Amino acid sequence: MNLRRISNALFEFDAHYPRTIIATVILITVLFGWKVFDLELDPGLRSGLPRDHKIVQSMEIIDKLFSGSDILIVAVESDSLFSENTLKKLFSFQDSLEAIDQISRVTSIFNQKYIVPDKNGFEIESVLLDIPQDSVGNQELIERLDQSGMVGNLVSEDYKTLCFVGQINSSFAYDEFEFRKSIYELVNRFSYPEYFYVSSLPITRATVIEYMQRDMRVFTPVAIGLCIFLLMLSFRSWTGVFLPFFVVGFSIIWTFGVMGWLDMSLSFIGTLIPVMLVAIANNYGIHIISHYYEYSRSDTMSTRGQILKRTIRKVGIPILLAGLTTMVSFLCLLSHSLPRAREMGALVSFGILIAFILSIVLIPSVLVLVPRPHFLSKGLGMSFIDNVLINMGKVFTRYRSLVLILLSIVGIWLAMGIQYLKVDTNPDHYFPKSSTLRIANTKISNAFGGSTQMNILVQGEIFDPKVLKNIEILTDHIKDRHEIITKSYSIVDVIKKMHSGFNGGDPTMEVIPDDIDLIRQYMFMYSISSDGDEFDLILDDIEEPSYTQILLRLQEVQTHAIAGIVEDTEQFIEANFYDESPMELTGSATLLGVLNHMVIRGQFISLIVSVCIILLIMSIVFRSFVGGLLATLPMSASVVMMFGLMGYLNITLNITTSLLTCILVGVGVDYTVHFLWHLRDHVKDGDSFDEAITNTFRISGKGILFNGLSVVMGFSALLFSVFVPVKIFGILVMGSISFCLFGALATLPALTSLTKPKFLFK
Repeated sequence: MNLRRISNALFEFDAHYPRTIIATVILITVLFGWKVFDLELDPGLRSGLPRDHKIVQSMEIIDKLFSGSDILIVAVESDSLFSENTLKKLFSFQDSLEAIDQISRVTSIFNQKYIVPDKNGFEIESVLLDIPQDSVGNQELIERLDQSGMVGNLVSEDYKTLCFVGQINSSFAYDEFEFRKSIYELVNRFSYPEYFYVSSLPITRATVIEYMQRDMRVFTPVAIGLCIFLLMLSFRSWTGVFLPFFVVGFSIIWTFGVMGWLDMSLSFIGTLIPVMLVAIANNYGIHIISHYYEYSRSDTMSTRGQILKRTIRKVGIPILLAGLTTMVSFLCLLSHSLPRAREMGALVSFGILIAFILSIVLIPSVLVLVPRPHFLSKGLGMSFIDNVLINMGKVFTRYRSLVLILLSIVGIWLAMGIQYLKVDTNPDHYFPKSSTLRIANTKISNAFGGSTQMNILVQGEIFDPKVLKNIEILTDHIKDRHEIITKSYSIVDVIKKMHSGFNGGDPTMEVIPDDIDLIRQYMFMYSISSDGDEFDLILDDIEEPSYTQILLRLQEVQTHAIAGIVEDTEQFIEANFYDESPMELTGSATLLGVLNHMVIRGQFISLIVSVCIILLIMSIVFRSFVGGLLATLPMSASVVMMFGLMGYLNITLNITTSLLTCILVGVGVDYTVHFLWHLRDHVKDGDSFDEAITNTFRISGKGILFNGLSVVMGFSALLFSVFVPVKIFGILVMGSISFCLFGALATLPALTSLTKPKFLFK
């Protein structure tokens, strides 16, 4: 049984049981819709990597031993920072900050201690003994801050900004929305006349969730509204407008319903699923409606059933191929190294499959029952659009050589921009530069060397001098080779200070002693001189530690630079002392760097795989390798040109924009499939080649045009997003789909007219 027989049999089923089909679809939609409300949003970075990834596992160790790797930084700016009133106010602020449940410890000048050498070895003194009450006291405080090394860490170099670092206890579950609310309420209570700046990854995550929810409420209705407007102008019939969108709406509900039944969470990029389905999944219905209306106008004597049968026979196979190629392009994301990208590929493919099935089952069932629009019975056409499309075909075939030369020149120039393309997975760049979060991060970065932290987890007998020296060697290596690392802190820094103190403060003695017993003695003396909780962040046990961590401060989050740090550091560890001192880079910043690498790798692999598979499918369908090349050429060229344009415009490749190739490959090939298939049909029907081009533009051109414009209009909803990458993604999709559409309607007529490929005549 061939595909045409299958399509005929399917139509017979639709025609005989329309009400049963409609009722069944509605019932299934209700069952899936019931679980849509169970979906939860997950903006977490860890979910971007496999659960068994070493970074995720080491972060879980940090959660357990050191209360987590997340920190809260609150910077306070004031022209009278060390005045009595300001310091008393900030002291009270710290007490209130420590009272928040999720904060396990707050570090600031109010509780920080430092090592002071004396004749007996060293003493542990507080940086702030008493709140100064005059200029002399202020000067003494400044001197103590200089001696303690707090300048640049907890106080800015201009002495106008003070920093509070809160350790967030992520070893237990907490509501990040409530945490953000508590922090901002506290800051607002103390903020005048001082300026407060807040930076924290959990607060960023909570803000991301809030914006995701907002985008979900805005994207879908805006996309639907824009596409309805376009289709109403195109079809001038409510039937022609709403039937494709019933299909899209049901496919969205079924997709999210499946996620609900499977207890899946919705990631940041998952919020794009409705827009993708609105823009992509209505294509099949548009082609059915467009051909049904066209045949109804030209044949007013036939019944609805006869027109529908002819429609399904003509467009059934092309939309099957279009749906198949689109699904393949998204399923190729299963080869992606990022779990969320794989998840996106599977979900969008499922939604497209459902949309295709509903288009060929539900739409004919409804059209069988609904009378044709009144204007169709009068044989009225869309003469303006018809004339435009027909004239386009004539121009592109008549001046084919010129068209191909001009397109080649533009394409080569755009492709050269790929060399400037960069990758960036920095979550700060989700927000506009004017946002409170980005302003705060910029302020903290400038004043304290950054608000982002990298962690290196070290396992072993920590007080062993060899282990400590390995930590020192690794830290020096990283700081010497990577400029964005501004500061470091580890147990090595403390031990070296104590050793120097025991040697009269001699700076040449600020080294790691070779005697492990001496090191343990230093730590014991420190613990009895202080409460020892300063080591909670870097030692799992103050007496016999088996884990410690190195803390590295980054000036800014440059993910490509972080990726370089990760690669260089891992190689250095492996080559020098991994067997002696097992070390693992971890923390949110490290995770971002790894994601950077995985985005590039996954993008390349999924693109190559999808293009090759679609080329194979098209070659089999047309029984010609040339046919496969013609079907994939405009789409492939559009992908290359769009990445080149991103390079010229300094638009970075990130997790969101990495989905661009899937959309381009999956949707872009639809236009070429429909054009080549219908062109071959007209040639087989006995038309001359020029007549076949004209009839293809007249009959199928509107479906292709409306299809492309609906995708562009659907993705234009992304322009309303509060996320910068999502807005840019929307612009890129709109531009690239326009490239694909123009490529199909301009390149293919010119190429086929010039070469007259044999597969069109078989």
